[in-house]
Amino acid sequence: MTLLLPHHDGSPLYVSNQAPALGDVVTVRLRVPSGYGPLAAVRTRSNPDHEPEWTEARPMGASGGWDWWEAPVTVRNRRHGYRFVLQHTDGTVEWLNQTGLHRLETLDAEDFALVAYPAPPAWLNEAVMYQVFPDRFARSAQADEHEAPEWAIPAEWSDPVDAVMPGRSQQFYGGDLPGIIEKLDHLVELGVNLLYLTPIFPAASNHRYDASSFDRVDPLLGGDEAYARLIEEAHARGIRVIGDLTSNHSGDRHEWFQQALGTPGAETESYYYFTDDQNTQYESWLGTPTLPKFNWGSAELRERFISGDDSVVAKWLKPPYNADGWRIDVANMTGRLGDVDLNEEVRQLFRETMLRINPEAILLGSRPTTPPATCRATAGTVR
Repeated sequence: MTLLLPHHDGSPLYVSNQAPALGDVVTVRLRVPSGYGPLAAVRTRSNPDHEPEWTEARPMGASGGWDWWEAPVTVRNRRHGYRFVLQHTDGTVEWLNQTGLHRLETLDAEDFALVAYPAPPAWLNEAVMYQVFPDRFARSAQADEHEAPEWAIPAEWSDPVDAVMPGRSQQFYGGDLPGIIEKLDHLVELGVNLLYLTPIFPAASNHRYDASSFDRVDPLLGGDEAYARLIEEAHARGIRVIGDLTSNHSGDRHEWFQQALGTPGAETESYYYFTDDQNTQYESWLGTPTLPKFNWGSAELRERFISGDDSVVAKWLKPPYNADGWRIDVANMTGRLGDVDLNEEVRQLFRETMLRINPEAILLGSRPTTPPATCRATAGTVR
């Protein structure tokens, strides 16, 4: 037998305004199993500016075995937390937050939240996203013109995937962007309206999360022109396209890193965490030397990567490419190292730039669940 409990979530049935502004009054609703308690009162407890604020909930009536309550909450912070307090007639007090129902007062970090930052675009609510790993998805005839790079272990399209290093990251099938274009009608048939491409920049791996540049598309994939054409063809079919950026690190072959490696005083020295006077030792992602970590304390890096009109983030959202947003790899570690934590600053810079260029663009963050040797799985392979 299932035990029915009080319930609240962030859907429109429970929260009257999905995109509030500071100062807005939002109605939040709670449903309680009929006969639960019985309850003497229901309240909300918010924490604006880290001080408690209470509102009384009023009963709305009963429906389908549930009693409904609603209360006003004034949004006073960009992230405004709130929880429900249920007072039973016998004096028992319960707290309802994102983690469930509790008899003891809970942590503010576990509260429900009203978020007063600019809302994601409405189209995201109807998005059906398909991830493509370019090397493994589809190979056009044009790909036959490219020799396998020096780092690669060449593979025939019919060869099985090698799940063991170095094959995992070096096995090279040669899929390309023109190949994806040829399969766009297949994606339409599947009901896809959002295409997410894992990295397309030149690199020394099949997954390309170790970019050697952010300023051009890997020629092995067809180059800049192929990327612009892919997005144009996708848009013509009602499919949006988002790219993939590593804001936590670059590859050790990246032009910025190579300019500063072993060269104290180089223009791009501040972009990374060099730990010796000769610029030969540096911080890297999880100790992986091929992935030097960005130093987001660098104003120059912020301008060149995010904030500038010609920055990496901006360039690919503008014509002739017109990408529809970014997925950020290792977003959870970006800007964090020891006692340094610039993560929120970097997140806001990303969003500010994207809103300035295209308010309908989306920003998605990810975090790895496996170490670098085992992440980078293939996705969306068409044989």
